[in-house]
Amino acid sequence: MTLVVTARLLTPTDFGVIAYFLIIVALLEILQRSVMVILIRQAEISNDLLNTVFTIQLLLGFISAVLIWLSTLLIELLNVPELVELIPSLCLIAIMSSLRSPRFPLLERNFRFGFAAGEETISRVTYTLFAILLAWFWRDFWAIVVAVLLTQLARITWSFSVAPMLPRLTLRCWRDCFGFSLWSVGVQIIQFLTTNMPQIVIGATLGLVDAGIFRIGYRFVMLFTVQVFAPLERVIYPGLADASRTEGTSQKTFEQANAILLGIIVPVSVGMALVSKYMIIVVAGYQWVAAAQVIWILAPLKAVETLQANVKSASYVDGSTRLLFLRNGMLLIITVTFMLIGTNFGFTGALIGASASSLAAIFITLIMARNFGVGGFFKPVLAAWRSFVATGVMTVAVLILISAYGNEDVAGWAYSSVDDLPLLRIRFSAQVLTGVVAYIGTHLLLWHMVGCPQGFESMALDLLYKIKDRFIRQPENRKPGKGT
Repeated sequence: MTLVVTARLLTPTDFGVIAYFLIIVALLEILQRSVMVILIRQAEISNDLLNTVFTIQLLLGFISAVLIWLSTLLIELLNVPELVELIPSLCLIAIMSSLRSPRFPLLERNFRFGFAAGEETISRVTYTLFAILLAWFWRDFWAIVVAVLLTQLARITWSFSVAPMLPRLTLRCWRDCFGFSLWSVGVQIIQFLTTNMPQIVIGATLGLVDAGIFRIGYRFVMLFTVQVFAPLERVIYPGLADASRTEGTSQKTFEQANAILLGIIVPVSVGMALVSKYMIIVVAGYQWVAAAQVIWILAPLKAVETLQANVKSASYVDGSTRLLFLRNGMLLIITVTFMLIGTNFGFTGALIGASASSLAAIFITLIMARNFGVGGFFKPVLAAWRSFVATGVMTVAVLILISAYGNEDVAGWAYSSVDDLPLLRIRFSAQVLTGVVAYIGTHLLLWHMVGCPQGFESMALDLLYKIKDRFIRQPENRKPGKGT
């Protein structure tokens, strides 16, 4: 909702500035998260360890703020003078992101994910409310900046309210944290840079307008891939860690996580690519129609690429953070190379460079996945073959429906006309409904044809039954002589 409203209130240039700002904010969040993951993996937790983690968080926050302040000259080289104005705000966010209760990750460790869901809900509501309200009045990128600051404040308040603690500064357990956290921070930084390098290179070489267009399209892609999967990832890592501690292996859990991921993300991403032009026009407005090509090219690739989240979690549990660091470093070099070559051929070349980088990430991820599952190179993909076949059937069904509409130049396809929005909404809804029915129907048919084995389908049905039992409970039998 935030993206939809702000896309109509702000300009592509504003979104170009916002892209750089949010990249830095997200990097600060990732740095702090990479320190806290040690609390989920560690076998025993002491107060000294909690205080040490908090101290490391705080030091990392202040060091980040100092580095941001000293990077003024480097930021000026990006030819984005607006970012220089944001440096004080970024320094404040760097410090605020470190002020989280170190006891909060222990809730995830104990599978109490309702508190993590509460944090996500409060953060999203706070950000959405203030981003939309301030964008409506200010009509510039400062609305997003203030909304992010208020969101950080809400997260701090929530973490200490549900996981209260009066931390003190100490580095007594630094040896337990240093080795794992150092590689973990390196892994997170390089992976983050790799993910955002297309945005950075496009903004630096092609300008803020192209950066803003890419931001909108890429935001939709990430919204339906990475952000949809983010809550699942917060469950998977503790689940793999618990399986490793109790069963001695996390192999089965890893393979189940892959099946769930591909069964959900792949059809959603491919479906989004199929209806990308409709979605952009109906949701964000005609001025962003150029962003549809970003979704069409990158959404299916990013869906499969999310397998790396499972590999990352398994690597943390296995302690193979050094190998993960080398993998991400290699991928960063590949991504920078492809993007620099691609931007020489304009915006389309940049998209080709980004897609080539995504293919390289998938290839390297499949190589690493062999260390944590059973089977060969394509095992993580072949294990979800029914999801891919169902997605193919869904694609054919939606394309047939699109072809029935006729050529885009016929009457009723004047995209710049507001009068066409009702027609576009009907066509968009028809395509989505057709895709959902085709995917689910094909998936269930294939599942029954192979004998209903344990897998993604059985887990999805079990979840539906649990939801049904929770919300549609049978009335309890009343004892004789009681009640009316």
